This record gives sequence, structure tokens and C-alpha cells, in this order.
Amino acid sequence: MTSMRDAKKILEEQFLEMRWRCLSLAADLDRLERAPGGKELLATDARLQKLKQAIQKMYDTDHRAEQVQMVFSDMSAPPKRN
Repeated sequence: MTSMRDAKKILEEQFLEMRWRCLSLAADLDRLERAPGGKELLATDARLQKLKQAIQKMYDTDHRAEQVQMVFSDMSAPPKRN
């Protein structure tokens, strides 16, 4: 029987990768912002708005992975068959 790792152990094992992912995303957003038209794009592009929603879900809710996936899911009605 295997026992589940405790939260502190998981954090110790994953923290550096989690930190790297945050820094990488921040660097990507900085590059966008500095590029011509970047500030406007950050404020108006639907994809970037979805990223912002996804980041907020990481703090706002349980079942974070599921909720983030739902942000990026296409919830439009399927095409009608003829």
C-alpha cells in the first residue's frame, strides 16, 4: 500500500518548476507589452483575457485544473448536421 505524499513534500518537490512557469509566463507577457501595439493587445485580445481568467481561477476555486480547462474550452453549440 502506498501512502499519499503530504502537501509540504509536494510543494518541496514542485516549487522550482512552479516558480519557473510563473516567471516564463510573466516574461512572455512583458515581451508582448513592449512590442509595438502590445499594451492595446494585452487589454483587448480574447486569448489574453482567457489567460487572465485562468490565472484568477487558480486562486478563486477548488478543482483548479478543471476550472482552468473550462476557461479554454469551446462551449459554443456544435454545428448542425444537414
